[in-house]
Amino acid sequence: MGARQRSTLRDVALRAGVSIGTASGVFRSNSSVSDKARAAVLAAASEIGYHPRRRVTRTLPNGVTAIGLLARAQHYVGPSNPFYGPVLYGAQVATGELGLSLVLETLRDDVEAGELPLSVERRQVQGLLVVGTVSDDYLHALLKSRVPCVLVDHQPDTSPIDSVCADDHRGGYLATKHLIQLGHRTPPPAMISGPPWSTSVSSRLAGYRRALVEEGLSIDPAYIREGHFTADSGRQEMAALLDLPVPPTAIFCCNDNLALGVIDLLRERGVVVPDECSVVGYDDIAMAAHSVPQLTTIAVDKELLGMQAVWNLIQRIGSPRLGIRETRIGVELVERHSASLKRIPA
Repeated sequence: MGARQRSTLRDVALRAGVSIGTASGVFRSNSSVSDKARAAVLAAASEIGYHPRRRVTRTLPNGVTAIGLLARAQHYVGPSNPFYGPVLYGAQVATGELGLSLVLETLRDDVEAGELPLSVERRQVQGLLVVGTVSDDYLHALLKSRVPCVLVDHQPDTSPIDSVCADDHRGGYLATKHLIQLGHRTPPPAMISGPPWSTSVSSRLAGYRRALVEEGLSIDPAYIREGHFTADSGRQEMAALLDLPVPPTAIFCCNDNLALGVIDLLRERGVVVPDECSVVGYDDIAMAAHSVPQLTTIAVDKELLGMQAVWNLIQRIGSPRLGIRETRIGVELVERHSASLKRIPA
């Protein structure tokens, strides 16, 4: 018989029904973890015989002691940012387990193309995570500096840099397919997307289009609205959709904030969700499970995005001749109560 495989933190998280970041937080004595989650994680660890590994030495074998994380101000932890907060937490978990320092730095909106992050200029870090969308010119400057980089939630076509993103094409496809299978065919599901410069938005939109074509449904530009990732934008775009000669009976929103705004506007207009209009969001932020009705959405393992980016960056630093990697984190449909079978008028 072969040696028994060692239980992993992921095994514990799956058994306890929590995210890998929450499971890690239990063993790192993170006070933000609820008592219920802590008890579930400790019970799962006991059942499968998991024992956390001790932190590695402060300096990795390849000499790495610190990596940087560069993001715009709106991407850091705060009530207006329910998506990137867990991504940053995942990066902190991974660097902590590796015994590395994580240097956070804000990317200014007025940054010049050739201006490098201070942590890179001062040689405080041996690699850099770049979170969210940045311009091609800025990416070219980073490439020219030869600092090892991994992009998080952004994958440009023009710059050969490693990236870690959710499988947004599949996510857009799953959301749209779900609404079609619930009977929302005439008219087809509408989509409220996000800014066109976002590569994640482009991928979700491509998945939406693929689902429609696969089902033999026409793509009507009138049913595709461009939003701005906020609840207010969701309200505005939903109002425009309701003004169409034939309003949609199903909406796929490019993020959960948009979806929450859509539900709010529909409630204000007297449209019952999901009986008269089904809504599907994207990201599975914490509020999605607490909206009224609870939001059906596409779940993204946000903490794993941050953790995987750290792991890929360490490998890039140690093996600079590796081929460029585009890593996709799997997504899944979470069915709750905001989407249902289309009712046929009597």
